[in-house]
Parts: sequence; structure tokens; C-alpha cells
Amino acid sequence: MTINLKELFSHTEVMNDKVLMKLLTAIKDGQQKDFDYLKFKQSYKALCGLGMDASTASKSAYVTASTMGLTKEKLLLTVQHYKNILNREKEQFAVALKNQIAKNIDSKTMDIKRMHDKISENQLKIIQIQKEQTILEQEIEKLKQALDISQSKIEETRNQFKQTFDVLYNEVEEDSLLYDRIL
Repeated sequence: MTINLKELFSHTEVMNDKVLMKLLTAIKDGQQKDFDYLKFKQSYKALCGLGMDASTASKSAYVTASTMGLTKEKLLLTVQHYKNILNREKEQFAVALKNQIAKNIDSKTMDIKRMHDKISENQLKIIQIQKEQTILEQEIEKLKQALDISQSKIEETRNQFKQTFDVLYNEVEEDSLLYDRIL
């Protein structure tokens, strides 16, 4: 007898269809051959569908299943079997989720941190460059002042030389003219 697991279990709006199908596939893959929880639940749901109350449907399904060798202990063991299947799926999901977090969250978080660190590093470089620029501007001002002083001294020396030269040259020139005329 084929069991439609999707019809066998409740489906609510909060359930994700993809996740539900994955879990039901795991249950189907782990399905037992003997009369077990799934077959019992199928009988129980069929009886409830005929209008029986939950207690009567459970007892009626159990009486029928007991003729096929199902005991309460076997039923509860098979329930545990399917719970174990679901728990294994939960563990596998937890591992997959952890990997997705590492891949998609942690790596991006590290990228953001790395970029913030780079921004901080660049800001420090900018501050250092601004300090260097200030020092260079101060040096330029000192050099301009030294240049102005040097130019003034050179101009003063040139003027003094020219004045002294002119006076001396003129005196020599006058002497030359004088001697040329007298002698």
C-alpha cells in the first residue's frame, strides 16, 4: 500500500513547501516495510475521515494493526525511528546553515571589517600627508624669507659696489682727463 506522505501530515501556512518536501523525502527514504507508525497513521486518518472521533479511530486502527503484529511498543519504537530521521535532517540542516552563515555572513562581515580597517589606515595616511604638507609649507615660507633677505643683501651689495665703483671710476676718469690736458 502506497502512502502519500504529503496528505498524511498536516500542512499549515507557516510551513515551507521546499523544506516540507525535503523532510517527507527523508521519511520516505527511511520508511519501514512492516506495519509501522506511517501505516498506522494512514489507517487512523482514514477512519477519522469516515467521521470517527480521535479516540475511536485510534483504538480501531490499533485493533486492526495488532492483527498484523503491531504492538504499542513497536508503534512507539517506529514513531521514535521517524523522529530520529527528522532529527538527523535537523542536524544536517544545522551543518548546512552553519556553512551558509560562514560563507555568506561571516565572510561579508570580515570584508566589511577589512574595508573599515583600510578606511582607517587611509585616514591616518591622509593625516600624515597633511602634516607633511604643513611642514613643507612652513619650509617654503622660511625659504621665501631667506630668499628675500638674500635678494636684499645682494641688491644692497650690488648697489654699494656700483656706487663705490662709480665714484672711484669717475675719479680715475677725471684724473685721466686732467693728466691728458695738463701733460
